[in-house]
Amino acid sequence: MSIDFYKSLEISGIGLAGVFIFMTIFYFVSTLIDKMFPPEEDEE
Repeated sequence: MSIDFYKSLEISGIGLAGVFIFMTIFYFVSTLIDKMFPPEEDEE
């Protein structure tokens, strides 16, 4: 196969890895914020 095909696979792999890394960081940050600022319970 051509070198262009392998280069495109490498670029796609880097892009997918970047998305998964971003989503993991976003999940942990949102979990941390949720623990730092828990929702207030209404007392009625």
